[in-house]
Amino acid sequence: MVTRSLRIRLGIFVTLALTALLLSIIAIVAPKILQHRDIYYIAFEDISVTGLQEGSAVKYQGLQVGYVSDIKIDPLNIRRVILKVSLDQGVPIKVDTRAEINFLGITGLKLIELRSGSQLAESLPPGSFIPAGRSLTDEITGRAEVLAEKAELILNNLIRATSDENAERVLTMIDTVAHSMELLNQFVKSNREPFHQTLSGAGQFIVELDSLTFYATSLLQSWDSFAKSDRLAQIVDNFAAVTEELKDAEVVRLFGEINTTLEQTNNILKDVEISFTRSRSDLVYTIERLKETADYLNQFSRLISEDPSIIIRGAEPKNAPDFDLER
Repeated sequence: MVTRSLRIRLGIFVTLALTALLLSIIAIVAPKILQHRDIYYIAFEDISVTGLQEGSAVKYQGLQVGYVSDIKIDPLNIRRVILKVSLDQGVPIKVDTRAEINFLGITGLKLIELRSGSQLAESLPPGSFIPAGRSLTDEITGRAEVLAEKAELILNNLIRATSDENAERVLTMIDTVAHSMELLNQFVKSNREPFHQTLSGAGQFIVELDSLTFYATSLLQSWDSFAKSDRLAQIVDNFAAVTEELKDAEVVRLFGEINTTLEQTNNILKDVEISFTRSRSDLVYTIERLKETADYLNQFSRLISEDPSIIIRGAEPKNAPDFDLER
């Protein structure tokens, strides 16, 4: 049976336990409640905040610096959602800091990611609106819309391409291409050997062209060496000296001597022409004599080949008259 003293001791134990638990909770929660925090606001217009809730993390360059303390619709603009974020004191929020919505793992939950601004930008005081940047979900949605438009365009083109009229045209084109390929195949087979010879000739031409290029390069190098040598400079100097001497000489007398020389050369050429004409006549006469001599020699060799005894007894003319009868 439970006595009065036992109940009193039990009540004291429960009271002390509750008091210790309450003091522990206060010791843990009180510093966070009494800690001074910076309050900022973020407005997202025409952007879905699905996955964000009160208590969602707020990160600054990947480090958690606060949480979302409130989410509400702007009463002055129903297309805009305003987030109230509570940040640790001293977080460097600049006027060019941007707030973006990112995914938290693969759970579907989201968080606020603060992209730091420039070092020299002015600080944004607490209670101000942090400008909203382009969120990851917005980029994905935009890309999905673009992909959907492209897919729709492709489907429409496929529908138009697969119509009865276009299908008949495609089949006709395929038959034409197949026939052309068959003709091309026959042409290649019938001209395989000429093609091979042409390719061989082209290869030989390339080899010769390479050799020609090598020789041309060598020639250019030689010409470059000659152009850079002192010999060319000496030739140019000599030519300049000759030019100066010609300029200082009596040009009229020089041209007179040249004219006299040309007249003498002309007379010599005329004499040479006359001598050549006479020599040509003599040469023709000599050639005719040589031809006649060759005919005699040919006849003589033929007679010797027919009757070698002619060399000893001499030749008698055929069908010669009988000398005895003449006597």
